[in-house]
Amino acid sequence: MCYDNVISLRNISKLYKIYDKPQDRLKQMLYRNKRSFFKEFKALNNITFDISKGSTLGIIGKNGSGKSTLLQIIAGTVKPTQGELNVNGRIAALLELGSGFNPEFTGRENVFLNGSIMGLTEDEIKKRMPLIEKFAEIGAFIDQPVKTYSSGMFVRLAFACAVNVDPDILIVDEALAVGDMQFQLKCIDKMKEFKKQGKTIVFVSHDTYSIKNFCDEVIWMKDGEIFRRGNVLDVTNEYENFMNKKEDEIGTENSKEMTINREVLEINSVVFKNNEGIAKKSFEINENLQVEIQYTLKKEIDGIVGGVAITDQRDTYICGINTKLDNFNLPNSPGEYKLVCNYNSIKLLPGTYYIDVGFFESSGLVRLDYRAKFDFFNIYSIDYLAEGIYLLEHDWSMGAESVEIQS
Repeated sequence: MCYDNVISLRNISKLYKIYDKPQDRLKQMLYRNKRSFFKEFKALNNITFDISKGSTLGIIGKNGSGKSTLLQIIAGTVKPTQGELNVNGRIAALLELGSGFNPEFTGRENVFLNGSIMGLTEDEIKKRMPLIEKFAEIGAFIDQPVKTYSSGMFVRLAFACAVNVDPDILIVDEALAVGDMQFQLKCIDKMKEFKKQGKTIVFVSHDTYSIKNFCDEVIWMKDGEIFRRGNVLDVTNEYENFMNKKEDEIGTENSKEMTINREVLEINSVVFKNNEGIAKKSFEINENLQVEIQYTLKKEIDGIVGGVAITDQRDTYICGINTKLDNFNLPNSPGEYKLVCNYNSIKLLPGTYYIDVGFFESSGLVRLDYRAKFDFFNIYSIDYLAEGIYLLEHDWSMGAESVEIQS
């Protein structure tokens, strides 16, 4: 393994035996290899890649693509059927809820258990215990059996353990979707701190917006294999197009449902105006268009990102922009605000267009408020100009090689 690589996988495969009935397992034990009472399912097939030190790798793919199995193998909770795995550094993994916890043990006992598995001495764990208790914020429940915990308490304690054992590599599998927003923000801040410290992060999410904002590169898993790996924007855009096409084929609306946190920020209204400040819903092509977003910031939070996206009646994604991309800073103190997005000389062709409006914390991993198709506006033209959805700047000329044939 290269010195700069902290994780190296070579020809990793994972095969599961699927039994239709519980008694088939017993039959298999009796008949051994003479007969097969199971079906084989290959969760991973010949996976080979390296992860370099200090990088943040995102992994995407639909359910059943092998993402979680891959993480479990890297974390050491599942052994591959074949292949070689090399890890250079201490791994902390936040996988499915309660992973690695004994439900009969108290939270404190599980902290000691997890710490010892990771190679920490009892004294080292005792020194870290106050930090873990403070981060988890579960109070007296730390001394109660974890089987009595809610899903949010599971995540709190699991993440507190993972980030306070000084890992070299942090693995996170969708777990941050559980729990209240304030705790999510605290977890995100810790992950950002890890990135600054040069630690390696492997992050699985169905949310491509989070992947785009947080990761350095991305792997797209498909049918247990690496389908694509590379630039975050290139791979995630291709994945989004693939998923949208799949949804169209099965007649599922791309509704962009997502968890929101309006206890921190809430979008109140959207108003469309021309450059004279007059509110209206219909605009002539080439006219200026202002999208005025009124929102309430209820709690202080740094690094808020506001965004606007335009789609047409067929859900064609025309343009998505945000304040982070344009280096425009939003206020962080509680209050009532108006954010105005100015489209100069809009060249959309006649039709009806919808607006998505959203606010996120700085990394894009936590959504504050998001409204899909929150409102619409119309574009009209007195003249027939072109066909499609956008009028491109153009002109016409005759090529130098043109020859007129004399009659």
